[in-house]
Amino acid sequence: MIPDEFEYPYKLQQSLASSSNLRVMIDAIPDQEILIYPYMAGDLLRISQKQLSVDARKAILKNVLTGLAELHDRRIVHTDIKPNNILVDYEDSPEGNISVKSVKISDLEDAVQLEPDQNLLGCLCGNQLWRSPESWLRARQNTPSDIFSFAITAIYVMLDEMIFLVPDEELADGKEAWQAILMRHVSYFGDNDGFQGFLEHIEEDNPMFESFIELALQVKPRKLFSEWQYVDPEFRDLVVKMTNLDPSRRITAREALEHKWFMEIALLST
Repeated sequence: MIPDEFEYPYKLQQSLASSSNLRVMIDAIPDQEILIYPYMAGDLLRISQKQLSVDARKAILKNVLTGLAELHDRRIVHTDIKPNNILVDYEDSPEGNISVKSVKISDLEDAVQLEPDQNLLGCLCGNQLWRSPESWLRARQNTPSDIFSFAITAIYVMLDEMIFLVPDEELADGKEAWQAILMRHVSYFGDNDGFQGFLEHIEEDNPMFESFIELALQVKPRKLFSEWQYVDPEFRDLVVKMTNLDPSRRITAREALEHKWFMEIALLST
C-alpha cells in the first residue's frame, strides 16, 4: 500500500498544508528522511484532566472533528484516532485554568488515502482502547472507523471514562483483553439492527466470525450507551450516531459537525 515510508507521508502532508486542524510538517530534510513539525504544548489525553469548561471541551472536539472531516473529504483514513494523537496548544492561567489556542490531529504518518470504493482490509489499526470493532476483526475499514474512534475519544473527554479499559477482574477464567473489549462493544453499541449489519459487514468467511458470535452471545444483558441516563441527551444522541456497530450506519464527520450538540460552539481561531 505504501511504496515509500518517507515519500508517501511527505506528499500526503503537502496536500494538507492548508488544513489548520491537522499537524502537518512545516519543513523537511529529504536527504535524511526527516519531517519537521510545529511545537504543541500537550496532548488531549493529559489536557483533558485539567480544568476545562464544558464549552471548552466541546470546542476542542469540534476542532478535531473539523480536521477529521478535512481528511475524509479527501478519502484519507487516519487509522489511529485517540487522545494521544490530538495535540493542543494552550496557556495556563494563575487560577489553574487553561486557555486553548489551537487543536490539531497528529500522527499522520500512518494515514492512508484510498481510491473510491477501496477499503483497508486485514489490518489491526489503532490502539485497543479506541479501536473500531471492524478493525478488531480485521474486516473492511474506511472513514467510519475513524468516526467510531473519535466517538470513544469524545466519551473520554466529556465523561472522563475510558470505556474499553478492562479491569483485571473481568479477565478471569482465561479471558483475554480483546475478548472482553469486544464484548463491551456489543454491550454498549450493539442494538439489533446495528449488530445484524455488522455481521453482514464482516462476512461469514472472516476467520473471527464464529468467535465473535460466541462472544456476543455471552453479553447479557446489554448496557446500551443510548440508555445511559446520566449522560447529556444531546451528547448521547451524537455518540450513538457515530458508534453504530454497522459502519455503513455511522454518520460522517461533516454530518456530526451539524449535530445540535455542537451548535453555538465556535471553532478556535488559528
